[in-house]
Amino acid sequence: MAASPERNGYLGNESVDILEPQPLEVIAPEVKTKKRNPTPGVRVVGGRIYDPENGKTCHQCRQKTTDFAAACKQVKKKGPCPIKYCRKCLLNRYGENAEEVAGKEDWICPKCRGICNCSFCRKKKGEMPTGIMAHIAKASGCTSVHDLLEKGSDVVSAAQAILKVNADKHQGTKGSREADAADEVAADRDEIVGIKLNTVPGDEGDENIGIDLSALPSVRVKKRRKHQHSVKNNPADERSHGGDSREPLVMDKSPDVRNNNIALPRGTLATNIAGVELDHEDIGAAIQFLEFCRAFAEIFQIRKGQPERILQDVVGGRELRLVSSVVAEFHMSLLSVIQEGKGKKPLAYTRDGDAWVIDVGKHLSESVSISNELPLDCLNQGVSGYKNLSPSCKLRVLNFLCDETLSTDKLRNWIDMQNDVAAEPMNAARGKARAAKEKEKELKERLKGNMDKAMFSPNEAAALSNEENKDLIAQIEEAKKVKHSAING
Repeated sequence: MAASPERNGYLGNESVDILEPQPLEVIAPEVKTKKRNPTPGVRVVGGRIYDPENGKTCHQCRQKTTDFAAACKQVKKKGPCPIKYCRKCLLNRYGENAEEVAGKEDWICPKCRGICNCSFCRKKKGEMPTGIMAHIAKASGCTSVHDLLEKGSDVVSAAQAILKVNADKHQGTKGSREADAADEVAADRDEIVGIKLNTVPGDEGDENIGIDLSALPSVRVKKRRKHQHSVKNNPADERSHGGDSREPLVMDKSPDVRNNNIALPRGTLATNIAGVELDHEDIGAAIQFLEFCRAFAEIFQIRKGQPERILQDVVGGRELRLVSSVVAEFHMSLLSVIQEGKGKKPLAYTRDGDAWVIDVGKHLSESVSISNELPLDCLNQGVSGYKNLSPSCKLRVLNFLCDETLSTDKLRNWIDMQNDVAAEPMNAARGKARAAKEKEKELKERLKGNMDKAMFSPNEAAALSNEENKDLIAQIEEAKKVKHSAING
């Protein structure tokens, strides 16, 4: 098949280094379709010797080991019963000691007695396999899995609930550590596709067993290397840089690549704020003033529509003979709060007087953060000088006074009070979550106590206890929902 120009590594006059795709049969060897290792051989795992040829098969876990196994003494039509049980399965699943039953001449295996709880026998009876239940039986105080199954499905479900509750406590820390360790191992073996899993039998059979997967051959796959397009240099450039240059290659823009730069539409400058036409450099100052009025309307007793009226008079008030009353009164209120914050007695100003304008100029001159662009001489002239200021200067003077009030005790205390009010719902939610957590803990303790009593109580009391356990489990789930809803808000 003819290769395209891109496959040949040439794009016009440019030299392109591209890794040719390898056929699958070259990259990886043929993978066998068998899922199990046919010849695992003799191996030692967990102190037990597994021998597929000479080992004795346990009916429960179906593992061939050289360990001691108790044989059934029942005689059938075709001869003695061939079933055997290993130590672990006989003890954990049925609560019997293998050495003791082996010394009895009339011992009959659980299968012949009709109480075998292995997965095969339970499926033949139309029942579900139990799975790994040895830990659940021990946690609930039973001597074996058979003892737990005899108490009924209600006791089994309650025991599973207790074990699940205890496992949830360690799931966060232990699970995260195991996940991190697994990620590190996976990162170290990122080139390996097939993972070899040896047959690792558990101590308790198919219901007590761990991983039982056969080994698959490891398949290594070539890593794909990233290549950059490089411009073919002339011989003079190669001689100047050397044949083995380690400088990074420069990415070239191929003519075949479309330019995906999207031209974004230009926005329209907002010059109208609260019905007032402003210059674009005054937009930020106007928004800052309106936000201040909205946040501290309760402190300064700002009425509805008053900030917009002040903004209109500040921008277009040059035609007036005097400063408008709303503008003068707001400046006086700001000055009074600043003077109180400094421990001074607020002065009584008049709207048409020059005292409040002169005091504003004094505060500006005492500040170290004010810009020199503000004409302080105009403010020293009183109302007439204030009227000669540009709208931009008036807005900056107004925002300066607003910023000065933020450092006073009156506004700081009010801000702290508002923060406390805003934090009340969060504190209430935390208290609700804490109470739900305590209730959940108490219910779990009651459930565990009922489970302990049910193991040694008569059938009537056990039935009543089972009903109470169901109610406790429902209450635990309800407490969990309340806790999660309070946390998530």
